[in-house]
Amino acid sequence: VGCDPLSNKKASFKLEDSVAKTKKILSANNEAGISCECLMEDEDFASDIKRDTFLEMCKPMMAKVQTVLDAAKAASGIAVDQIDFVEVVGGSSRVPWVKEMISAAFGGKPISTTMN
Repeated sequence: VGCDPLSNKKASFKLEDSVAKTKKILSANNEAGISCECLMEDEDFASDIKRDTFLEMCKPMMAKVQTVLDAAKAASGIAVDQIDFVEVVGGSSRVPWVKEMISAAFGGKPISTTMN
């Protein structure tokens, strides 16, 4: 159709909201639908995405997360085998690939997400 929702603030916010919901669904499911009614110029948007496709899109972010994990371990001055458990808080605590990376960075220890 030729619409660019990123050039329109209202459409951009609608799309961002739909994408955030889809991201949460992909944390628990292997596939998710995304839809946004009347996104721009009375046009609806709908699509599906698989978790594998989403993970491929996240690869640049994964490298940044790995850099942060490596820096955190180095800054702590504590050997990984001396760490009893890892507590993760915040929105990323629901993201499967983030949890997997954190666990791997700390020697395969299970991570905890119970802290309020």
